[in-house]
Amino acid sequence: MTNYEIHGALGSPYSMKVRAAFRAKRVPHTWHLCAPMGPTSPTKHVKVPVIPVVKFGEDNWKNDSTPMLLELEANGEGRSILPTDPMLRFACLLIEDMADEWLVKAMFHYRWTYEADRKVVPDRLLYDACLGLDKATINAMGKQFGNRQIGRMSKVGCTPDTADIIEASTKRILQVIETAALSKQHFLFGDTASLADVAIFGQLYQLKDDPTPAAMMNKEFPFTSRWVDHVDDASGFDGEWITELTPSLIELLKIAGDTYLPFLAANSAAIDKGESSFTASLPEGLFTQDIFKYQKKCLETLCAEWAKLEPTQREVLSEHLMGGTEILDRCLVQQAH
Repeated sequence: MTNYEIHGALGSPYSMKVRAAFRAKRVPHTWHLCAPMGPTSPTKHVKVPVIPVVKFGEDNWKNDSTPMLLELEANGEGRSILPTDPMLRFACLLIEDMADEWLVKAMFHYRWTYEADRKVVPDRLLYDACLGLDKATINAMGKQFGNRQIGRMSKVGCTPDTADIIEASTKRILQVIETAALSKQHFLFGDTASLADVAIFGQLYQLKDDPTPAAMMNKEFPFTSRWVDHVDDASGFDGEWITELTPSLIELLKIAGDTYLPFLAANSAAIDKGESSFTASLPEGLFTQDIFKYQKKCLETLCAEWAKLEPTQREVLSEHLMGGTEILDRCLVQQAH
């Protein structure tokens, strides 16, 4: 049996996503709090020094959460966190990607915009990463780390100009999860947690833990706040996958279609033109940020998954993806040439 070691942090959405996925899959593992940097950090074993880092047996380390979890799926490790129906599987992968690459902006925004969060979050993160340090050292290192993160905000599109867009889009997603949490199916794709559930969980765990978004969630989305605790360890939930799109999934697909896919497409187009930034027209307004090459790969991966579907399956999804369908179909034409 493979000895899986997850090296991550409570303040890292992808660490929490991976831990929740391993728990939902019932794959035996150990959890290790770690510092993202430093000579003893497990990030020395991977090309891009970010957490979580997962040890797959002897001297085999990985840290890109989605490919890592899909590899476990392909190898039949534990129970599946992907719906069996191809159309629902695509919806799951799209929603998961949206959580990883779009909803993460909520964490950056709330954590480093509001003074109440700036005061406490850095110390919490440094306490987790550097156990054994005294309070004064934690405070000093936390301040340094916080300033570095604040300096990166514009890189990920978290600016005063985009603040209202991020908050409005986040609440739109939270409202869907609030409705889903009270529906017949406890999770998005049935009575067992999916890849999409754990990805959303990873982001919402951060919001639930930080002062400003935690207060907002407790007041406006109380069942979502509690649902996050359920996804944290879904190993004891059993059930079947749904067989058709639910109202909550349809709403999430609409968000992917009018917000996330246009965001990815604008980024990809800017990269192709050699530009350094891009502006996407979203329902809440114009969103501008620097290009991000990894997100171009995300769009290409989604397009490849779209191409695997039967025309009838794409037709059903197209009813809800709206303008996002044109983006995905355009990829089919490009891939054909």
